Amino acid sequence: MGNGVDEALVMGISASTGKRLPDLTAAALSAMAKREAQPDPERSILQQRAGPAEGAYGVVSEIQDPNCLAQAGWGVVFARDCDKPTRDALKPLLEHRLEELRRQKAEDLFKVFEGPSAPAPGEAATKWIARNGATLDVVDPYNGIPYYLLLVGSPESIPFEFQYTLDIYWAVGRLFFPDPEEYARYARSVVAYETAHDVRTSRQVALFATAHDFDSATQRFMKKVAEPLADPRGSYGALGSGQKFALRKFLGEDATRDGFTRILKGEIEGGSPALIFSGTHGMEFELGDARQVETQGALVCQDWEGFGSIDEKHWFAAKDVPEGAQVHGLIHFSFACYSAGCPREDNFAETEEGPRLIAEHPMIARLPQAMLAHPGGGALASLGHIDRAWTYSFVSPGGKGQVQGMRDVLARILSGHRIGHATDQLNIRWAALSTELSRSVRYAAPGNEVPDLVLANQWIARDDARNYMILGDPAVQLRVDDMPSLEG
Repeated sequence: MGNGVDEALVMGISASTGKRLPDLTAAALSAMAKREAQPDPERSILQQRAGPAEGAYGVVSEIQDPNCLAQAGWGVVFARDCDKPTRDALKPLLEHRLEELRRQKAEDLFKVFEGPSAPAPGEAATKWIARNGATLDVVDPYNGIPYYLLLVGSPESIPFEFQYTLDIYWAVGRLFFPDPEEYARYARSVVAYETAHDVRTSRQVALFATAHDFDSATQRFMKKVAEPLADPRGSYGALGSGQKFALRKFLGEDATRDGFTRILKGEIEGGSPALIFSGTHGMEFELGDARQVETQGALVCQDWEGFGSIDEKHWFAAKDVPEGAQVHGLIHFSFACYSAGCPREDNFAETEEGPRLIAEHPMIARLPQAMLAHPGGGALASLGHIDRAWTYSFVSPGGKGQVQGMRDVLARILSGHRIGHATDQLNIRWAALSTELSRSVRYAAPGNEVPDLVLANQWIARDDARNYMILGDPAVQLRVDDMPSLEG
């Protein structure tokens, strides 16, 4: 493109048109510029987070190991409308975390926020943080709020924006299911995994990525992300090699619905993987479509035949998770539109009447919910995207592949880091990109304004980094030391 800038592409497909989701409009860009030019206290916090000194760390320097719960602490934040059956369903997990801290004489770092101490309807995260004795700054777990925070509630009760703000410094995850029994299954699964004599998952990673001949977005992901991660000749070898994990590739023609099913059932070489990293399009269903609640964010597979039409035989949704799935103890990182959830209003589309409405209410994606609460034992966590996902997560403005951010998160997970801390690199990137965008909008000299395409890509990159979200307990981690090496 002009100005040496590579245009960001959307990783999502419309169910109604069978085409890739639309790019930015001029109206959306204009609205963003107006918002960005206004004072915003959160922006200064992000600038501090992006700084080279103390602000570059999520926790105070006295905490030598943020992966140690006895140093960092753990808390649960129940939505005000969270009912007793849901709270009771999660008791095994809460008791397990409390006992873990009690054994290390750190039970003071276990906190339950419910009732009056929980977020009030419409309460900003900054006000809730202050009300509980802390500030939006480097985390001191002895100062009111522990580092690892599990939010329990719908995105209507605890908005996505509340979680985004907390995530600037805290390690945050969320649980929300339609049925208390799903909470109970997840809680039992985590406790069973962390207390079992051995683990079911094997020391391997499944890399799943589509690449359609007619689609530049998936081709770009394949070229800039999947192939570099799979290349044993790279600077750090193939993904997982440094942590002595085998890599199982499901790329291009192998990234089918059947291929993803076999991964989940453990019917691949070496058995069930400990980590799945998938990159493909996510499905978008229009407001009012009866399939939206159950299928928004379903993963488009290589079975899709081309632009213009698409149906359920081309995507993998919650209902496609097999009864015999062997997902207990694995983590899924899914790069696709809506792979973690869907806001009510599109973050990237603006009309004269305001933001485009996507759904009647914000939603958590059903596919990760189905994996986390699987009756045969659930996944530990899912890392996905809220709203549209863009190729700017892995491509620089000049079009060069920038896979190191994703690789760093994956490598930390494979090294046994707790997922809430392993993903902190994404928060630092959000802070740095927010600072860059603010400077472009607010401090450009007259006659030397940043071109619209550059501005659009900076905005996309900033919000794209912000919109990653952990579903599940942010304190879960792979039991790497207990995984036997694969033969050969």
